[in-house]
Order: sequence, then C-alpha cells, then structure tokens
Amino acid sequence: MLIAGNWKMNLKYEDIINFKDIIFDFKLDNRVEMAIFPQFPLLYFAKKNLSDHNIKIGAQACSAHLKGAYTGDVSVEIISDIGCKYCLVGHSERREFHNETNDFVKKASTLLLTKNIVPIICVGESLEIRNKKVTNQFIKNQIRECVPDKISSNLIIAYEPLWAIGTGIIPNYEEIFNIHNVILNELSYIENLKVIYGGSVNNENCSKIFELKTVHGALIGGSSLKFKDFLAIYKSAVKQII
Repeated sequence: MLIAGNWKMNLKYEDIINFKDIIFDFKLDNRVEMAIFPQFPLLYFAKKNLSDHNIKIGAQACSAHLKGAYTGDVSVEIISDIGCKYCLVGHSERREFHNETNDFVKKASTLLLTKNIVPIICVGESLEIRNKKVTNQFIKNQIRECVPDKISSNLIIAYEPLWAIGTGIIPNYEEIFNIHNVILNELSYIENLKVIYGGSVNNENCSKIFELKTVHGALIGGSSLKFKDFLAIYKSAVKQII
C-alpha cells in the first residue's frame, strides 16, 4: 500500500524540517510505503533529510522531453539524479492549467520508466461525465491512451474524480471499489500494479476507503499539509493490512 502526500505549491524548507522532527520517533510499517511530493526546489532537500526515515520522494510532474530547449521544464534525468522513486503524471491540475494531454502523459510516463522511476498516472472524470453515467468508459479510454506501450510491471494509477478534488465530497465507497476494479481489469497484465484513490481523502473517511479490496493506497492533497492528519491517515492504512 502507498500513502502519498501531494504538497502541490505549498510548504517550504522549514516545513520539511518540521516534518522530520514529527516523524523522528514514528515507526513506518514495511507493508505501507509513505511518499511526499514537494515543489521542485525542495526535492533534493527532502531526499537528503527524509531518506534515513525511509520516506520516499516523488516529483509532481516532469517534461515529456529528455533534454533540450524547454525553459522551465524539468527532465526525468534530474528527477532520477535527485533520487525520486515516483513522479505524478497527468494530474488534473496539470491537465487543466498546463494542457497536459493523454499523449503527453504517455510520453512522459515512458521516459520515467527508462530511468526506473515509477509513474503515478492520474485519471478521473468530470462531474459532467459522471452525470452522463459514462465514467467507466471514460476511464478506460484515459488508461488506453495514457499507459506506455509494452509496460509489464511497476505502475501506479491514481483515480481522482475531478469533482472530488478539494471539495470535501467523495464518491460512495461502492463507486470507488467498482471503478478501481475496472482499472485493475483493464491493466491485469501489469505486475506490481497499484490503484490508489485521491480526492478529498481525510482522517474521517480514509478507514472506509482503505477497507476496499481494490484500493492500494491514497494520493492525499490538503490533509498531507497537516502532518498529524497525514500520519493518522497512514496509521489507518496500516490497520487495514494487519
């Protein structure tokens, strides 16, 4: 299971030190991995300060080009050199504000795999798609267009319904179970596949989410900025596998 904290464009250097202090005596369970995704300038600092605590570091995005004249973009080579294990690809905010298409997601994910970085490919439907009751087909199409060709192992899909991100509203638990099951069936040929849920995950609803057999963790936004809440969510995940 993976509990991942997407800090987005929040927190600073001092917050990494505060997080390090809070987790100093915190015991991670080797069956539940913890990862954080800070802003790019903080990645190396986070890796340097948190690796001794077995906390994995991930990038929030990457370029679909290996190198070149792409001012402001960040290459997978740099992400790899820093020691990131994961990278988010195609988060809904990147799709909306930076025009990251399914084709972009596929290209970036393919590059990440060449550097042994695990892509976390984000998929999810809008409220309009949900109301039309075509969510399953929409998610299948996203997966088919985003997942790299010839991949055989080590991929994470984050199901994040757009209408649930930052709203405090989540799908009912049966919906989450079923959509995750659709994703697992669609990608049944991939070994070590994880499907994690994201979208308004908090300390109050996480236990029910982690009880679902098709859920392999969570991608957490706002609650990851409150370190005690983030650790409480992690503990809830551990309880589900004991």
